[in-house]
Amino acid sequence: MLNGIKSGSLSGLPVISAKTGKNLGVVVDIILKPGRKKIDGLIISGYGLLERKRYIPLEQIRTIGKHAVIIEETFSDDSKSSGLYGRSGGRYGSNMVGYQLVRGDGQELGQISDIILNPNDGTIEGYEVSKGIIEDIIEGRSILPYDASNSVSDDAVIVSIEQTDQIQPYNKGIRNILDENRN
Repeated sequence: MLNGIKSGSLSGLPVISAKTGKNLGVVVDIILKPGRKKIDGLIISGYGLLERKRYIPLEQIRTIGKHAVIIEETFSDDSKSSGLYGRSGGRYGSNMVGYQLVRGDGQELGQISDIILNPNDGTIEGYEVSKGIIEDIIEGRSILPYDASNSVSDDAVIVSIEQTDQIQPYNKGIRNILDENRN
């Protein structure tokens, strides 16, 4: 079982400078690049009259905690790390939610409902898989461990047949809860 946190639960967490203690804004999204095992960084939205989004590279993140994200240094508006992330092929994690997971032989496995991260080092642990609301309620969702070699298109992630053997149950559906109560 994976022990990470869902990327969706990072949304809205305050981002605090370790040097100044100043609250710099809140997490809006994660950035990841297909083919890499770790996230590339975070997108944060600052406070003020004009909502300004900034990119924080993973190297500047000291801690991703349950209640806040601590970064090593503050940044100015003219630093290379500020500004929206749009270069070098990164993808917003929230955009991948809803992507189809398809096995190499064409069998559909479900949709990505969230991305599971290791908060200690930014490693992508896996995808939370949904097979639809009814099946999620009855059977529960599952986790597909992340493999950096997966092919990612604009609306699907292609996984190997061997990788599908690693799918693990993530939360219990009604059927599993009822089965436990009978025993």
